[in-house]
Amino acid sequence: MKFSLIMATLGRSREIERLFRSLAEQTYRNFELIVVDQNHDDRVTAIIDRFKDDFQIVYCRSEKGLSRARNVGLQAVSGDIVAFPDDDCWYLPHVLEFVAGKLGSDAALAGVTGCSVDGDNNPSQGRWSTSPLTVNRYNIWTCATSYTIFLRTEPVRAVGGFDEQLGVGSGSRWGAGEEVNFLLGVLNAGYKVCYEPALRVCHPEPLAIYDEKAYARGRLYNRGFGRVLSLNRYPMHFVLYVAARPAAGCVVSFLKGDLGRARYYWIAATHRVLGWVDQG
Repeated sequence: MKFSLIMATLGRSREIERLFRSLAEQTYRNFELIVVDQNHDDRVTAIIDRFKDDFQIVYCRSEKGLSRARNVGLQAVSGDIVAFPDDDCWYLPHVLEFVAGKLGSDAALAGVTGCSVDGDNNPSQGRWSTSPLTVNRYNIWTCATSYTIFLRTEPVRAVGGFDEQLGVGSGSRWGAGEEVNFLLGVLNAGYKVCYEPALRVCHPEPLAIYDEKAYARGRLYNRGFGRVLSLNRYPMHFVLYVAARPAAGCVVSFLKGDLGRARYYWIAATHRVLGWVDQG
């Protein structure tokens, strides 16, 4: 089985080199990297030139917007398994081998997801389930993020593409959630996806510091979260549940005197609800 890894990139160099080095060290070698460049300079092509003999690289360009870039990348896919590494994530050496083994041993399985860890193997980018699961519309939020999703090409083609109104750089109010919305489309089409906590992809923890940049990111990302809840017709009780969790975190953080964290949790709670009620 051949992997097609779609990496959209804008404004990064050092992080891309880290990802490329991790791909060069993969124990499973049958893959292509589809680079979708949104920069106006040659920073990416210079890095590609240094790694072009280590693995197959397909180069594309697109307008800004993560979902737009991934849709461009999907047009270049030639593999049997599709994944969407972020330009600031990196793979441990056995990641592709693990996924190939899992999908190769179960023909009924359309995809596998894993969890996100930082460089010290601590959870990053949110909460993660600790047990293997069959992914469904309720546990999906602790089972998948874009760079931990690996899908056979058939369900990817069945969904058709990412919603370009969702995600970073979309120009809309909904700055995240495009990958969960996409994966929900796979599940809604009747495909089976499993979550394996042993499958780990590395990504820095973005909330190490609670500053204005983190608050702005929290508004966009959580509003996108709420928008996905609305698009996929989640019941009100679940919307209240996912808003209540950060609201409770706000109260606890406030009582501990951690005002920066409390503010972030309040933003998360309120913008999840705003995203759900916002019809565009």
